[in-house]
Amino acid sequence: MNKILVSDIINLDNNNYILDIKTSKLIINNKGNNKVFIINNNIIEDLIINMDDYSTLNIYIYNICINNNLLVNINQNNNSDINYNMAFINNSNNKLIINNDLNGNNNKSNINIRNISNKDEMVIKINVNIAQNTFNNIALEDLKGICNGGIVHIEPNIDTLSNEVMANHLTTIGAINKDELNYLLSKGISINKAKKILLKGFIFSNMDDYIKDNYGGEIDE
Repeated sequence: MNKILVSDIINLDNNNYILDIKTSKLIINNKGNNKVFIINNNIIEDLIINMDDYSTLNIYIYNICINNNLLVNINQNNNSDINYNMAFINNSNNKLIINNDLNGNNNKSNINIRNISNKDEMVIKINVNIAQNTFNNIALEDLKGICNGGIVHIEPNIDTLSNEVMANHLTTIGAINKDELNYLLSKGISINKAKKILLKGFIFSNMDDYIKDNYGGEIDE
């Protein structure tokens, strides 16, 4: 695992990386097979990911308390595979926008978002665009939010100009599951502790084991 201090541009090439970002704008050029972790970073506001042909990227972004807006642009041409995972908690009005352009053939895009809104409103917009006259592209979205005192607003969009594509999006917005909460209460667990257990399980549900093992402590209820 390489821990890298990042200023503006990073070129990835067949490794695992923890990125310590010190700039509001970051460009990631992905070559080969890579895994990236961005953890508790509230500096970055503009993230651009350029996928080389025949490259794979598994990226995990985890913020215990996000306090800024984030714009993400993902560019794919041919034979690339990105698995974009983000989990965060917000205590103020914020916005996440992800634009994913599939401009060639044989690409896969899998975008997984988990958000807990403790206060105010979190707006999440995912725009996946699949170019005309392309084939064998796969675009998947799995977007989930919990309103825990705040509001979650999710807009999933898949715009395809090709008939030869597999596209699917799943969006869920709700509160803490009452049946699961009652089950924990029946085991003698206090209501505050039970809520924290359920929120923790939700926020880490799309995260890599590295993040669960190193950042899986208590979260604010």
